[in-house]
Amino acid sequence: MKSIQKPIVIVGAGFAGMTFALNLKNLNPSLPILVVDSATNFIFKPLMYEVLSKEIRSWEATPKFANIFSDAGITFLRNCLTKISFKENILEFSDDLKLSYQYLVICTGSIPNSFLIKGVDENCYFFNDFHDLNKLNSFLKKTLQETESHKKLFIVGGGPSGIELACKIEDIFTDQFEINVIEKSNEILNKNKIFNREQAEKAIEKRKINVLLNSTVKQVSETKISISSEVGITSLDKDIVIWTAGVKPNLSYLETGEITKKLGRILVNNNLQIENHKNCFAIGDISVIEGMEDLPITAQVAMQEGKHLANNLELLIQGKDPLPFEFEDNGEMISLGIGEASISGLGFTLSGKLAFEARRLIYASKLPDITESLKSASSWIFQKKSIFKKFLKKDNSN
Repeated sequence: MKSIQKPIVIVGAGFAGMTFALNLKNLNPSLPILVVDSATNFIFKPLMYEVLSKEIRSWEATPKFANIFSDAGITFLRNCLTKISFKENILEFSDDLKLSYQYLVICTGSIPNSFLIKGVDENCYFFNDFHDLNKLNSFLKKTLQETESHKKLFIVGGGPSGIELACKIEDIFTDQFEINVIEKSNEILNKNKIFNREQAEKAIEKRKINVLLNSTVKQVSETKISISSEVGITSLDKDIVIWTAGVKPNLSYLETGEITKKLGRILVNNNLQIENHKNCFAIGDISVIEGMEDLPITAQVAMQEGKHLANNLELLIQGKDPLPFEFEDNGEMISLGIGEASISGLGFTLSGKLAFEARRLIYASKLPDITESLKSASSWIFQKKSIFKKFLKKDNSN
């Protein structure tokens, strides 16, 4: 077994980093592990929509890093990475702190991608973290104090985030907004399961939400949004635009040409190692695996990579060869308004209220802070015992 003289440093504590750190510590409790993140709380992004609609409380989706890692015997440091010196195995941070590492795992996640479209950064709301959520929620609440109804709300992007937001906002603020979803392709949820897409289309139609397909945004001003479609460019009045049209990897600390990239992300081999730096790894939204470029940028992929890398690093420490990563598609879940959802995968499909309850339980079981996870899950189970039994019966019958 190799001797660990310096810490294993993980930069970024999202789904990938969190899963890796906790699994590695469980495999080898004696390892010195340091996790660095610029935030103080973990953000369980799939539950942000339910926080917006007050179906769950914010603490259920934002456990504190300090609690999570201290309970696991892992050191946590709040700081912002500014530079990596791969040859010297040194990290530099915003407060001039320098750290050396024996193994490095970078998983700094993603940030909204405005695609350099004029006015997006200045005149759009986003939904990537709890700062975005609070800012959006403040604006939406403000509209309740105004007498004018049917304010024009545009959501750019017909993927899961855009569709979930559209349904939640319509259910929260019935008839307060004229909601329009702008999607560049010819259908919403074009990369998702067919069953979930069909359920989402029904949910959108039921709520009378407008969907503008084969349309792209050209510009966003303070009062208008310009949209290009088959009929040309149209300038429409708007009260609010929410941008969910895509994300890009958060790689501000990397110097140009420093490492190989593909599709704008760090290229890694099937062992999740960075080329020419075998003690360095990249997982989650910031990486792309050679030969597996079609993997979706989701929490499911990030968590599987984190768990696999923990096993691989333990093998390396023992002087053994790492194993190639293989993705297992466990299906997908999507929220479709207050108290409703759609689930497709693992041999069954489920929609409506029962799917929403099952989705919440599944997510509660995956929360990283086990104390809060059990509190959330157990309170829900006792309240919804009969529904839970129906779900299990339906699941077993498939």
